[in-house]
This record gives sequence, structure tokens and C-alpha cells, in this order.
Amino acid sequence: MCSHCNTTKTPLWRREPLTRRLLCNACGVYLQQRNRMRPADLTVTQCDGDTDISGGLECSHCHTHRTSVWQRSKTGAKLCNACGVYARLHGFDRPLAFRKDRIRRRGKYPKRMQS
Repeated sequence: MCSHCNTTKTPLWRREPLTRRLLCNACGVYLQQRNRMRPADLTVTQCDGDTDISGGLECSHCHTHRTSVWQRSKTGAKLCNACGVYARLHGFDRPLAFRKDRIRRRGKYPKRMQS
């Protein structure tokens, strides 16, 4: 169990450098990058299986709950990946007409030819 946020599930366990206490990946990375412990408002309670996988997050622009990555706007509002990338590249909000209900993944390899 993480000594900071009390989570029991994480893809990687880490240790606090000075006290060697066990930390979850999120708390360990935050400590490593910012030299301070992760704030309580960023620690998320453990999912019981009945809640949405996004943890209740919603894009402040298009109101979607599904995205591969969550981002923040310049004002600090939560954005889905599509709205965040569009705003960063174009300098203004993504038109709502561009919203899709599916996450489109990019293919990593070209399709093989049948011989």
C-alpha cells in the first residue's frame, strides 16, 4: 500500500529516497520530478469497478469522458487529448462539430499483403 495516498494498485512500486517508504508510481514520479509529495487533490480514491474508468473526469470543452490522455488548458481546465492538442496547435478551441464518439487509434504497422 502506498504510504502517501494509500492506493493498493499501481503498475510500478517506488520508494521514497530518504525514508525508503513504499510509494505508488504516481506519487513516486511526482516526488521525483517536483521534489515534494503529491498534493491531496491529485490523489484519486481507488476505483471499485462501478465507476467510469476516467475517474469522473470530463473535458471542459466537449464534455467527453473518454480519452487516451487528459491535458490542461492554459487556464488550468481539464481537456481531452483532442481538444488539448487542437488548442495548442491552432491557438483556439476545437469546434464541437469535430467531436467523435470513438477514440481512433493510429495503426503502428502497415497492413500485410495477402499472398
